[in-house]
Amino acid sequence: MAQGARPIALDDMTREPVVVEVERALGPGIEFERQDYGVLLGRHARPGGVWLGFDRAALIDSDDGHGRQMAVLVAVPVSTFRGCHLEVELGGGWDTAAGPILVGAVQGTTLPPREIARIAAGLDGASTWLDADAAGRAASASRRQYRERRSHARITGGRAWQAIGELPPELARSATPHSLAEYALAQLPLRFLRGLEGMLDDDERLLYSIERPLAPEMGIVGRLRSRTDRRSALLALTDRQLLWIVDHAEPNRQLLDWGVDVELVPVERIVTVRCVERSATIELVAATPAGDRTYTLPSELATEVAVMRDLLARFTPAEARDLPRRRYALEPMTFDAEIGARFAQAREARDLYTEATAGRGVLGFLFSPRRSGQRAPAALVLEAANVEVRSAERRQVVTLNGVAAIKVTLSPLVGRISTLPGVTLSYPAPLMDQAAAFVRLMRRALAGAT
Repeated sequence: MAQGARPIALDDMTREPVVVEVERALGPGIEFERQDYGVLLGRHARPGGVWLGFDRAALIDSDDGHGRQMAVLVAVPVSTFRGCHLEVELGGGWDTAAGPILVGAVQGTTLPPREIARIAAGLDGASTWLDADAAGRAASASRRQYRERRSHARITGGRAWQAIGELPPELARSATPHSLAEYALAQLPLRFLRGLEGMLDDDERLLYSIERPLAPEMGIVGRLRSRTDRRSALLALTDRQLLWIVDHAEPNRQLLDWGVDVELVPVERIVTVRCVERSATIELVAATPAGDRTYTLPSELATEVAVMRDLLARFTPAEARDLPRRRYALEPMTFDAEIGARFAQAREARDLYTEATAGRGVLGFLFSPRRSGQRAPAALVLEAANVEVRSAERRQVVTLNGVAAIKVTLSPLVGRISTLPGVTLSYPAPLMDQAAAFVRLMRRALAGAT
């Protein structure tokens, strides 16, 4: 055997296997096609010929630095088929001008001599041999490169959490970077979707959601005995907040859309999370420094609630440990003079804004005009550490570190923003978009409260 053509010993191979997908089966075998529900069907046989004991594959979820998956030459006892996924132990590879080519084997297979692998790889130019450790490091680096590339490619315009396309989730999930919860958004009632659109940042990601169905209508005796909330609801977790979205009003015979009430808790505020089982319900209890928030769902959704609990627990101090805490850039909102003018109260809005911001670092200002039921104009004023309701008649301030959650009503009947506990401001329904922008900014400020 020529020098440098020794078999690659199993002792040289990495202890952490990797998963690859066969791109080209080089030996004789059966070609399979995937049918409905993932069933494999053999269509025809590949002809025989000279086979060196390798199939060509690519490392799944990798980037060789040129936007391609990293090439892997896999030693197998029998040739497989295109699309086959294999768990492979890496034994080395080559660093070439076109990028690394790794070499590995499925468990129980001995790698042929290096020169045989070189022929199977089609190498005819200069290359440098990588040992098993170097091959493992190259594989890890390629996966990091892939994740980095995907993180920059998430937003191509629009909202990162909004899955666009007509493929069913089971097919689209392998081709696009969305969660199953994001694909399921298209099936949500429109009022819930509007609530999410108002509360989510463009680069936010939806991780998981549970929909509470409308409870069946009860007779008068049942209604008197039970305090069950019949309204539909959605419990949703993003990478930034936990949201509880509930119908603003219980459905009636007209089935009108009365909008939704949204309660949100930044994940940075959640200290612990637990499930509490009742006779017919299960509660998700999220503890914050300012108190607990409880969300009730039917007991038949206990499995889904347990999944939500486990996902949410990853954001708690016990799970996050020494991971760095996210800090949001708090960009102040610009004063919108048009809101006051829309209600013929431009001067009142300007005076209230000037008084509220005099010598203070105000982040947000939401004007609530004088109207039926509200004798004087008022405003909700947000600072980095406080939120305040201000009018000519009163001032009420609450510190953000004493707030457990934010609640907002997005309804054509009424608009309202509250801190729980703390202050409340109502606003006309036409100001719903401005109110949602204010709440998003307040949630980011609350996430950083200490």
